[in-house]
Amino acid sequence: MITQEEVAREAGTSTAVVSYVVNNGPRKVSEATRKRVLDAVERLGYRPNAVARSLRSASSTTLGLIAADITNPYCGEVAQAVETSALERGYSLLLGNAMQNDERQAKHLRTFIEQQVKGIIFAGSSVTNEAFLPATMAALKGNKTPVVFLDRSASEVWGTSIIVDNRAGAFAGTTHLLDHGHTEVASFSGPLGLSAVRERQEGWEQALIARGIDPAGQLKVQSSFDRYDAFRVAKMLLATRKRPRAMFVHSDEQAIGILHAAAEARVRVPEDVAVVSFDGIREAGIISPGLTTVQQPIARAGSLAVDLLLRARPGEAMELQSEMLPVELIIRHSCGCG
Repeated sequence: MITQEEVAREAGTSTAVVSYVVNNGPRKVSEATRKRVLDAVERLGYRPNAVARSLRSASSTTLGLIAADITNPYCGEVAQAVETSALERGYSLLLGNAMQNDERQAKHLRTFIEQQVKGIIFAGSSVTNEAFLPATMAALKGNKTPVVFLDRSASEVWGTSIIVDNRAGAFAGTTHLLDHGHTEVASFSGPLGLSAVRERQEGWEQALIARGIDPAGQLKVQSSFDRYDAFRVAKMLLATRKRPRAMFVHSDEQAIGILHAAAEARVRVPEDVAVVSFDGIREAGIISPGLTTVQQPIARAGSLAVDLLLRARPGEAMELQSEMLPVELIIRHSCGCG
């Protein structure tokens, strides 16, 4: 690895001058000397130590992202959106995969804080409004590194959150199924401990009530946000006499598992059971049949999360706030359209 001493010898100057040029200060360097140093840097292929530079300047050009489960396409698309936005602003991204595990999530969090990242984003992570995540709570206690939560409502202990209008999206998706003439729409929800799940459930209920239908009389099933778990639950559901004719599903990932279960059971979608889901991942548009889905503005959310982190003051807790973004119903074939 090329050192500053070697650059200094090549440029015929001191290591201190090389440091001033590389770090843009704190002292000024003449243009002629600056050019000699930069030419030496180019010839030798010198690369400054970004970590050491960050420690010296009390700033960092690195962000941290903790994803609930990177194998989930939604988390993957969020990570891509955040990374793209970070790179456009001159920042790199460290990724931690929580795998829906509190201890693992807390370990990533502590590591990012120790590495003095500029800020940390939780993407669909294992964070709820309930205090049953002791390891994560302990790691967050007293933390001054800026933190933003995507797709989760954060408590005042934690800080800023970016959420989408889950209620309005679920209302629109359920209403669309009702507009197809269905008088019964089952709810296929995610883990009810998550704020987004509760909000989508409320939107589903509100749509039914608006049409004079009692939600208490509707079928409700649940799985994790995992296509394999949804496949397992859907297989049992489709084998019963109470098989629904329409379902509002809380995530595209679950809906994909349902479509595979329906194909195995020779249940036609949408002829035998209509499906509307939530998230708007890319795969929803190419699976057969194409999923009618409530699309989240993933790219916009990722960009906003990075902007919020970069606007935060170093060493100070972020201002408590919650940003809500709109959603859009994307019509394809799984609902019966087309």
